[in-house]
Amino acid sequence: MKKKLNIFFSNSISAHKWGGGEKWMVTAGKGLKERGHNVILSGKSNSVFLTKAKEAGLDIIPLNIYADYNPFKIIHTKWILKQRNIDIIVLNLNKDIRVAGIAARWAKIPVIVARNGIQLFSDKWKHKMTMKLVDGIITNSKSIKNAYNEFSWMKKNKTKVIFNGLALIDDVEPVELKSIWNIPDNHLVFVAAGRLTRQKGFDLLIKAVSAINDSKQPFSILIAGMGKERKSLQYQIDSHNLHFVKLIGFQNNLASIIKSADYVIMPSRQEGMPNVVMESMALGKPVLAANVNGVPELMEHNKTGYIFDPLKVDSIEKAIRFALDNHGSEKVVDWGILAKEHVKNNFSLDKMLDELESYFYNQYAESYR
Repeated sequence: MKKKLNIFFSNSISAHKWGGGEKWMVTAGKGLKERGHNVILSGKSNSVFLTKAKEAGLDIIPLNIYADYNPFKIIHTKWILKQRNIDIIVLNLNKDIRVAGIAARWAKIPVIVARNGIQLFSDKWKHKMTMKLVDGIITNSKSIKNAYNEFSWMKKNKTKVIFNGLALIDDVEPVELKSIWNIPDNHLVFVAAGRLTRQKGFDLLIKAVSAINDSKQPFSILIAGMGKERKSLQYQIDSHNLHFVKLIGFQNNLASIIKSADYVIMPSRQEGMPNVVMESMALGKPVLAANVNGVPELMEHNKTGYIFDPLKVDSIEKAIRFALDNHGSEKVVDWGILAKEHVKNNFSLDKMLDELESYFYNQYAESYR
């Protein structure tokens, strides 16, 4: 019988932020705990990340990491790792590496960094030195692994691709979208979701929508999420008098909202393996997504969804027009059916956890050679 691992996840993201990387850590932590491993998640006190982890039944430790190379924080973290007999540490941000990563190095614990989104380091001296503290990198996209391996100093076998996994839920209850947000009955509803940042491309989506003023099929756009671009996006909506585009804030029941929509659209400038696309596909929804990073590894154009060129307003406009003109057609209906089957067969939570366990065991074994 294999040893049950003591696994420590560290994520010092800002207290109010909750994104794909944080969701992945909580999902992975919960799944590994259910398999018998001892799992601890650390982050900023009173953060959304720790709140979600606690709600998932995970052990948490508030650990406020604000500055790189803080000697007192490094010593304190090393003490925690030794006291809890940690076997593997999984880190998120660069400053996690430069505090908790150093502590783990001193404690002779394998250091893994999980980059489950866009590239967070570049071809700079400080990032090169940071990566020397790391035994392995987990990413969820072959395209991001290829980008890392383009760095001349990166060891080619350092990055491991483990696709995100979903626990498929068939009993998601829809909500009355149109009554909640005062949408006319004859409108088709597109949902977009994510942090309101430039990366997510919601400004491009709004520009594209403002150019569609001749469609016979009326529609509305709901954008779920919070972030620093909220005011500028609302100004953009108001200045174009786009009353059918609504910012609806952070939604705890996003799956129910997606279930109730006609389409999901993702206009991002950059992604890893986008959770909103995968989750929407798992719910059997037709998805329109920008051709960034992991999207073509997840979707097949005109078979399991619609993929459009990134960064181009006219490409987003074209995708929306296609959806409006072909709504209810056999092709579009099949997108959702085939997408759900594709996610079920290739992106299950069990498959992700199998690969994580195997990877962690290998790293643990390497540390004793």
